[in-house]
Formats: sequence, C-alpha cells, structure tokens
Amino acid sequence: MAQIIPDRIPAKASAGEKRLYNILSRLPDDFSVWYEPDIDGRYPDFIILSPDFGVLIIEVKGWNFNSILKANSDYFEIKWRQNNRETNQKQKSPLSQGRDYLFKILDRLKKHPVLTRQSGNYQGKLCFPVGVGAVMSNISNRQASESKLDQQILPIKKVIYKDELLNWEEGKVPNERIIQRFQEMFEIQFNFPKLTPDQITTIKGSIYPEIVIREEKATPDSVPDNIQFLPSDTILKILDFRQEGLAKSIGDGHRRFFGVAGSGKTLLLISRAKYLVNRNQNYKILVVCYNVSLAAYLRSVLHEDSQNPQYQNIEVTNFHNWANSIIGYSESKQGENYDEFIAEATLKQLSNYSSEQKYDAILIDEAHTFVPSWFKCCVSALKDSENGDLMIVADGNQGLYQRSAFTWKDVGIKAVGYRTISKKFDLDKNYRNTQQILLAASGILKPINDRVSSSSSDDKINFPLIQPTSAVRQGETPQLHLAINSEEQDKSIIPTIQKLHKSGLDFNEIAIIYRYNTRLKSIISMMNQSDIPTYWVSKDRKSKAKYNLNLKGVRIITCESSLGLEFKAVLLIWLEQFDDSIGKNKTDAEILARRKIYVGITRAQEYLHLFSNKNSKIVPELINDNHFNIINEG
Repeated sequence: MAQIIPDRIPAKASAGEKRLYNILSRLPDDFSVWYEPDIDGRYPDFIILSPDFGVLIIEVKGWNFNSILKANSDYFEIKWRQNNRETNQKQKSPLSQGRDYLFKILDRLKKHPVLTRQSGNYQGKLCFPVGVGAVMSNISNRQASESKLDQQILPIKKVIYKDELLNWEEGKVPNERIIQRFQEMFEIQFNFPKLTPDQITTIKGSIYPEIVIREEKATPDSVPDNIQFLPSDTILKILDFRQEGLAKSIGDGHRRFFGVAGSGKTLLLISRAKYLVNRNQNYKILVVCYNVSLAAYLRSVLHEDSQNPQYQNIEVTNFHNWANSIIGYSESKQGENYDEFIAEATLKQLSNYSSEQKYDAILIDEAHTFVPSWFKCCVSALKDSENGDLMIVADGNQGLYQRSAFTWKDVGIKAVGYRTISKKFDLDKNYRNTQQILLAASGILKPINDRVSSSSSDDKINFPLIQPTSAVRQGETPQLHLAINSEEQDKSIIPTIQKLHKSGLDFNEIAIIYRYNTRLKSIISMMNQSDIPTYWVSKDRKSKAKYNLNLKGVRIITCESSLGLEFKAVLLIWLEQFDDSIGKNKTDAEILARRKIYVGITRAQEYLHLFSNKNSKIVPELINDNHFNIINEG
C-alpha cells in the first residue's frame, strides 16, 4: 500500500478524484501520494513520488464531453449548469494547469545540488524524471478519438480516459502496468540510480517546506554509489509520514495534544505554524512557551530558514517576555505573586486591543509549565477567542513546576478531541529515545505512579499522563557512572565526552544536564583544558534567551532549561543533588524532582550517561532496575 496523505479522501472530492485516490492507494509501499497539497496557495489534484519512479503531477477533470464548447492545448470553454442557469466558463487545460504547478516545484528542487546531475551535458538538471498527466474521468476513449481530442490537445500518451480508469478501478490492470503507464507521461524518460532516502526527504521538504525540521550537510550516503557531491551540499530532514499526516489533519479552532516525551509534539507545533503562515503570509501568528531556551530554539528553527523568509513573520517568545512587551513591566520588579500579577495586567491591557493588534493563531508549547491564568491571556489575545486557532501541546509527566488545579472551561478553552488526541495520532509512541533510554526514564517515574493520575475524561485532569507504549528504535544500554566522591565523579565526565566525540558525534550534539551549578565552573575549566569547546546555555537569562543551534560547543544546561530540547548524547550529572527530595514519602517535592530527572534522561536521542556519588539515595533503585550498565569510577 502506498503512503497517502490525507489517509482518506474528503467528501467534497469529485467522483473521478475518489476513483484515482483508491487506485493510487494500492501502489507499492515505496510510493508516496498527496491529494491536493498546498503549493503556494494552489492545489494540484495529485502528486506521486517514488525512489525509482520520479515525480508526477496529475490533474483530474470530470467534464462531460458534451459540455466542451471549445478546446485548445491551453484553454477549454466549458458549459456549466448551476442553479438552473447555464454559463460558459473558460478553464485552463489540465495539462497546462499541471505544468504551471510543475514549474513552481522545479524551481525549489533545483536549489539542492544533491537532486541534480553534477557533470556532463545535463549538469544542473534534475537527476530523476518529472512530468505531468491528466485523468478525464467522464470522457470515453471513443469520444476522445472521434473528436481528435486525444491527438494534440489531450494526447492519449499523457491522459487517462474513462475506460482505462474504470479498468484500473476494477483491478483488471496490475500495478506494474499502471506504473508503466504513468512513466509514459514523463516528457523525457531516462534511466537513473534509485533515489536515496536523503534525496527523497529533500524532494518532499522542497515541495512542502512546512514539514522540514532542519537542513543538514550531505554525506556519502545522501547520494547513490559512485555519485559525487560537494562539501557544501545539503539535504533536508523532515517529519516522517506519520507526523506529516498528523500535521496536515489538524483542524481549526481550539486543539489540545497530549503526548509523551519524544513523540514529536514540538515538531508538530512547528509544522502547524509553518502551514498557517504558508497558507496566508499576512496571518499574525504567536508561538509561545514558558522556557526561555526553548523559545530561543524555536526562534532559530523558524527564523533562520533561508529558503523560507516568511517564517520570520511568526512571533516566537516565552510568556514572560510576551506579557512584558504588552504591559511594559520589568521582570526585575517581580515579587512573590508575579505570575498572577503579570497575567492580570496583561488581560487588562489586551481588553483595550483592537482586532488588528491581536493574533489569528496562537500555539503554546510545553503547556504543562503554564500558570492557569496565562491561558486566559492567550485566549484573549486571539482575534476570535471562541473559534480562533489555538494549539496546545503538553505532557503531564514533564510538569516541573507546582501549578494550581483548573478546568479548561475556566480558562476559556474548548475541550476538542480531549479523549482521543494522544493515541489517535501516535503521541503515546516515543520517536526520540531508544527503547533502552525510554525504559530507564520510565523507571524513574515508577515509584510515584500511584500518586499521580493517568489520562482521564475528567476536564479537571488538565494534563493527562500519557504512558509511553513503545519506542521505535533500539540502541545502547545507558551507563551509570558511580564514584566514591565528587572529585572522581567530575574527572570521569571528561573522558566520557572525548569517547563520544571520537565515535563521530559533534560536540554540538552532546549536552551536560545538571540541577545546581555548584561545581560547574570547575567542570568547564577542565573541559577547556582538554580542548573541549563549551556552550553554557543556562549561565544566565541572557544566555538562555540567545540559545542558538549553530553555536559550537558541548551544551551545558539545567533540567528546566532543557525542556523541549534534544541531543544525540546526554550526560546527566550529580544525581546526589536530588537527595533532598528523593525518598520523601512521595511528596510533591519528590514528584517534581523525579520529573526533572525524567526530563533530563528523555533529552537523549542515542546515548545516555548518568553520574552520581555511590551513596546517592536514588542509586540503589537504579541498580535494581537493571536498565543501566554500572561503571565504577573509583
């Protein structure tokens, strides 16, 4: 079965479109198909992509033969009957229409050298075939032949007429012949090496920029064997097909998504923001979160996309910064009830805002860190508070701050999709961590599971605890480094980083996560003496606000500031710093402490190293869980 988006065709689709949709869905697994994708505000009926096929755009027309008054290769004059009235309309030829879409796509594809031929007479041309075809679902082969429509205007080579379409629908034609028939539609056919996964993702990301996660340097695996590439060549990393389908199926209005760490919640939010601004570049969009570092990360992802300058129109900030910009209040003046004060002041100011000053859409990341009254501010800041685009993503397991209970209704948020939003969209599956890291993280929360509620239909359970059902990848067993004292523990951090770097990781892909910075300056000094570059993200508020993906060095960051971020390798150090909360009869302090450890662990994509003194309170349970390789550091 082909991967097809959307996973069901809308009711508004024509009968011919529905027939072709069902036929295309039966193509082999390596085929990707999109129905009515958004290409700069225009919507081709179908785009087909496969590694050994190429890219084909298909337009479907349901015109009856007798309704065609005039036709040439560019335009058709069609007789329409609507509301008991007949009108004549000039319509673009489906092949001409398809070529317009193709030209837009070609401009995007050719910007990536890994998709072009590197030498010879065709240097700079795409290294795979592209083409346009049409389906005339209500015109028979006989009608097309007798009228000579199938010669110059809609040539039989590039058009599927009604008889052929019905044969396909009835299963009388094997997939191999259908694929061959599509290949005949290419203007130029040629043999080419099968496209690599990196080339496929780059094609998809070029056509649909809203699904791009980041741009990366190409590697030898990015191109077929014996094909050269330049050190400056790049490829696009994108949402997987599951995530892409989810991002494109989100409806308008108030939407809440609850998912486990690593399920792609933030990627989903970024994709939604891109989709909204691509749909209407005049849309006023706010992306907001609590974490200063996460806001900086999201800003760098969106604003530093050189291929899509329209993303700079998306406002990205943390809540305090946003509120202060509205009320002109300095955070240096904050007191004990600052969070409530700033919410009240912001609401008051927003009540005086005109519609033009407000937002068409607001997207809240890591919403479990929000104070309830902040949601009221976000709702009030929408142009349409009742039905405007409000997206909320959260994970109750990552709630690091004590927040008062509330109901969604109390803060003006409609409960849409509450009971199905996690499993329906696979947000109970972990795509970031390996199975081994996920097991280690789940073990941290096990002692407090009976103190907190799992998902429920009760609106008072604001952030249900979605339990991870699985991780989709296997990996190495996490390491637990145990030392007899702090000095030995600190010494073991340096060789661990050096080993990770020698294994192929860039220093940028490694993070040291900590609770308190007691001995941090000493660690940084040791790293610098060992020629290990450092990037202390959590040094102060200014450094957190300026977090940038492109700055060099091992990331050094607190558990709180790491929320929403991810790294190839994580060193979670000084577990003994949690001794003041662990083993406190499952008090709120212990729940929050364990969640901080959980957040630190789940930042790791591939490699996880925990460091602790041997006498730390949490060490016995980590050993007994059997989720770690134990390394005694002296």
